[in-house]
Amino acid sequence: MTVELSVIAPCLNEEANLAALYERIFAAVDAAQIPTELVLVDDGSADRTWEVIQRMAANAQGRVRGVRHERNQGIAAAWRSGIAEAVGRYSCFIDADLQNPPEQIVTLYRRLLESRADIAQGTRSSIERLRDSRLTFSRGLNLLLNLVFRTWAKDSKSGFVLAPTAVLADIVDYRGSYRYFQTFITVAAKAKGYSVLEVETLFQSRYAGSSFLSSKTLIVSIGVLADFPRAIAEFGVRRHPHGASIGPKTSPPARPAHPYRGWRKLWFEAYFATMPLHAWKIGRRTRDLYLELKQSEWASREELDELQLRKLQRLVQHAYVHVPHYRDAMRAAGVDAGSIDRLDDIRRLPLLEKADVRRGLYFDLFADNHDKKRMQRISTSGSTGEPFVTYGDQYQLEFRFATTLRSLEWTGWRFGDRQARLWHQTIGMSKLEVMRERIDAWFMRRLFVPAYEMSPDQVEAFVRRIRDHRPVLVDGYAESFNFLAHYATEGGNPAFSPKAIMSSAQMLTESSRDAIESAFGARVFDKYGSREFSGIAYECASSRDHHVMDESYLVELLVDGRPAKPGETGEVVITDLNNFSVPLIRYRIGDLAVAVEQSEPCACGRSLSRIGRIEGRTQAIVHCADGTWLPGTFFAHFFKDFEYAIRFFQVHQSEVGAMTLRLVKNSRFTENALAELLEGLRDFTGQKMGINVEFVDEIPLGVTGKRAPVVSEVRLDFQKVTAA
Repeated sequence: MTVELSVIAPCLNEEANLAALYERIFAAVDAAQIPTELVLVDDGSADRTWEVIQRMAANAQGRVRGVRHERNQGIAAAWRSGIAEAVGRYSCFIDADLQNPPEQIVTLYRRLLESRADIAQGTRSSIERLRDSRLTFSRGLNLLLNLVFRTWAKDSKSGFVLAPTAVLADIVDYRGSYRYFQTFITVAAKAKGYSVLEVETLFQSRYAGSSFLSSKTLIVSIGVLADFPRAIAEFGVRRHPHGASIGPKTSPPARPAHPYRGWRKLWFEAYFATMPLHAWKIGRRTRDLYLELKQSEWASREELDELQLRKLQRLVQHAYVHVPHYRDAMRAAGVDAGSIDRLDDIRRLPLLEKADVRRGLYFDLFADNHDKKRMQRISTSGSTGEPFVTYGDQYQLEFRFATTLRSLEWTGWRFGDRQARLWHQTIGMSKLEVMRERIDAWFMRRLFVPAYEMSPDQVEAFVRRIRDHRPVLVDGYAESFNFLAHYATEGGNPAFSPKAIMSSAQMLTESSRDAIESAFGARVFDKYGSREFSGIAYECASSRDHHVMDESYLVELLVDGRPAKPGETGEVVITDLNNFSVPLIRYRIGDLAVAVEQSEPCACGRSLSRIGRIEGRTQAIVHCADGTWLPGTFFAHFFKDFEYAIRFFQVHQSEVGAMTLRLVKNSRFTENALAELLEGLRDFTGQKMGINVEFVDEIPLGVTGKRAPVVSEVRLDFQKVTAA
């Protein structure tokens, strides 16, 4: 039998109630045709409860299983033991004392399936409820929970709950040491981002056995109040499902060591303390995320896999319940949100196309519980000039900044060092955002050089500004660095040599890297990122592979729908583990990258997963007449041998089997050089390839400082083409 529902009942001296519990549960679920198992957890009973459980398990044909605690460990421990045994898609916690009518398990199950909630919780009705000191205690405690944790629930501490098994497992996987964790079940659920559907259910008198509260109301009250400080520390700040943490944890995190001392530490703390002045949608908890990331970068591969899996499970559950696109897509694919047991299971989920985002952003991809005040619009012109818009939520934006700060340090830069950025500082920003950006630049000691204004007439002025600033790190577009390197090659004198250069936003070819490093005498570090995600992967000092920010992203490289083998070029597919407002799960970003061997960690000692050389855009593939394709990076490699004749190039393709070369001549251009270039090019494209040559005076930079080496209007799915 495939079990749909596991009913988990903690038992403490309940021998007289178990037979009725069994009969009533299975009478209800069988009538409702819900395949069910009953998991009974004997929590250190002193009567014959365990004997009864064993006898029931032996006679129930696999529908009853027992778990035994040799000593009493409490309701929460019993829940955890029951969840560990449960095999159902859904699980339900119910007390064995029959005060929650077992028939209403079916009510919770049906109501949850009809709703857009993660959890159905039975709220105890006043009908038939005994009005005694325990009721007064319960209502007073509920009021206190609502005031302290802002849950605003009718019955926060009700332990009669039903949810996907993975959700309940996450809720009872807490860090603190509690006497009565069951008091905070709703608090924990909402703090972890789960939505709770309250369903009024009866709460009847106990007719057999005795409640642990009967003679211990005062003692229990004191114990619960003593638990509050722990709960406030773990669940009190509900600004995001993860709080100020990089991910779900089962034990209290170690206090991160501060990476700075002296004036750098003071400057660091002042920067984060004043964040409302110079940042938007980013708060002070970014500091805590950064400090945790400084620890997790040295985590083992097993620890990183566990972190990614737990974040993925929570994200998929959220997307299935709260995001219509994913609910429909997963149902169509026959995928259950609770069936993600391994990271490889992500391949069962459908891919997300850019067209899906454009078409359904505001209707199908917004989570129905999103908070617009905590979202930031993210827009880009796209590689083909077609506008693209999505949204990031506050937690994602804070995580992005924290990972960026950590990755900058991989270059040798330290907080407080001077830096320069060849970028577009204020394009698309409001006046308030521009002001904040400039305050932020002052704190970061960052000089902005507008990349889109860089030209031969202005280059000396820009170089002088960078020289006078004396940066330790310079980051910006690869094309901007190429421009400056060419300036140096032709006799210009940069007269500055930073410790490191970080290239981003465009492909960095080996020839470009060599030219930049030679011109500036500095190591080049490549960053792979996008507007949707910011920094996805960064190079370290020990390798030219890119370390993926595993705490934030799951990155797949796919060929024909399967993972690319080491050395193969695959399409980049990204899952953002931090964006719950507009989730991007298995998103086809449109890039190509080379897969690398992952069996051994990088020489730097980090176990973060890696991708190799970035090969450009899937939309920058040139499709040859013989059916093969060439990535955009091929042309950068090919043309480096013709730099004496060709200053700049651009490949344009509007139909399969033909292309136009737009060329800017260099000083030693000859017709013989052009003939040699075309002959060599046809060795790769095939002799049937139509190649048209256009000579132009310049190939201008785009408005943001980028120059596209390959522009293609051909739209073919990378997963359905054959590599050259």
